[in-house]
Amino acid sequence: MALRMNPNLYPPDGYSFQDADGVLHRGESWRHLRMVVTAYRTRNRKPAGDLDAEINAYHCAKYAGLCYGNNPVPHPVASGSSVTAKVANWIGTILGEFRRGLLRLVSREEAKRRAAICAVCPAQSSLSTVCSSCIASVESARRALLGDAGPVHQSLYPCGLLGEDCQLSVHLALKPSVEKSLPANCWRK
Repeated sequence: MALRMNPNLYPPDGYSFQDADGVLHRGESWRHLRMVVTAYRTRNRKPAGDLDAEINAYHCAKYAGLCYGNNPVPHPVASGSSVTAKVANWIGTILGEFRRGLLRLVSREEAKRRAAICAVCPAQSSLSTVCSSCIASVESARRALLGDAGPVHQSLYPCGLLGEDCQLSVHLALKPSVEKSLPANCWRK
């Protein structure tokens, strides 16, 4: 069963949804929110998409405790989207994989080695400070996955090429990336 937001609960930030292009939509109910997003996409000649799955993925990435099920649906992010949107999508996917036991942490020594590489990488890009809920969800994911130990390097920014939160990704046993534009010394290759 796909991870689903409990429809009987009111989310902390209300009935809202941030579209892949960064536009934040608000509604008076889940049904009204779907109508608002559908109207926006129709007006702007954007594909309709699977709106229920996208809204569920968006809210479950931010408020996993308000969701049920065990198979997260990644929030689709357009290739031209902001780093913040890409990181939010990545966080949702990582939390789902970790919750299902598909992801493990590497040793602190390995995380430090990786963090040293990321610290001098020109691909780092900051999160938008406009989206305080995005920043809060990233920090919440770090706490959920790393616990009291926390990140080994707290001054890392997200990877602008991969859309990953480097403070968290350096701790994870991730598969190598196929992104060709990564620097030669990148540990993600």
